[in-house]
Amino acid sequence: MNMKNFFFLLSFALFTLTISSCNDCKDVVCDNGGICEDGNCDCPNGFSGVSCEVEDLCVTQNVSCLNDGVCVDGECDCEPYYRGESCQTYCVNGGFNATNNTCNCYPGWEADGCTTESRLDWIGTYSLTSDCNQTGSVETIAALDHPEEDSVSIAVNYVRITGLTTIGDTKAYGLIDGNSLRIPKQNVTAGGTTYTVESKQPAILGANSFDIVIIRKFQGNPVECTLSYVKQ
Repeated sequence: MNMKNFFFLLSFALFTLTISSCNDCKDVVCDNGGICEDGNCDCPNGFSGVSCEVEDLCVTQNVSCLNDGVCVDGECDCEPYYRGESCQTYCVNGGFNATNNTCNCYPGWEADGCTTESRLDWIGTYSLTSDCNQTGSVETIAALDHPEEDSVSIAVNYVRITGLTTIGDTKAYGLIDGNSLRIPKQNVTAGGTTYTVESKQPAILGANSFDIVIIRKFQGNPVECTLSYVKQ
């Protein structure tokens, strides 16, 4: 074979391959920016399928999930107690605010993720003095599931507090809201006598002490007493 014939055959073969390659992609349609190569669609990142018709929203929308969250169909599937578009907010005992990605604690809870009981700072043993002839007694504030002893519900903002009257081991319940304590109006019994007690305004917990003004009523005669509790 002379060189002239060789180059002719080589040119013909290359031409045939080119025509064949073009024919392979003649009827192939590639969507979403795909490019046909050898009869198949070469799809851009985030797309798949015969015609690049399947979109992976997690890739195309660049979804990033924090705290072990997993992207599914373009949205983060978060681990328990994690909220937000990216699972960025930890929220155990609170309501999630999607506007500013915050956890608003339910009554009785505080700290990051609302995981700490507010009443823990209040619970303990106190020495009590009062301007109603009550001095030197030892009183307690303890956790209480519910003011009604036979109730099955649990609310962590309740406490049991003693010392609200001058007679016996009087027990009343209080409501904690962060660093404040309120005594709702209620009846308590001491030494066979029933009193109506309530706080005039919420008490604020200091470093280890607080003062609270109690309105006590017996047989229709209300008396205001300022009680000073100091944690021991």
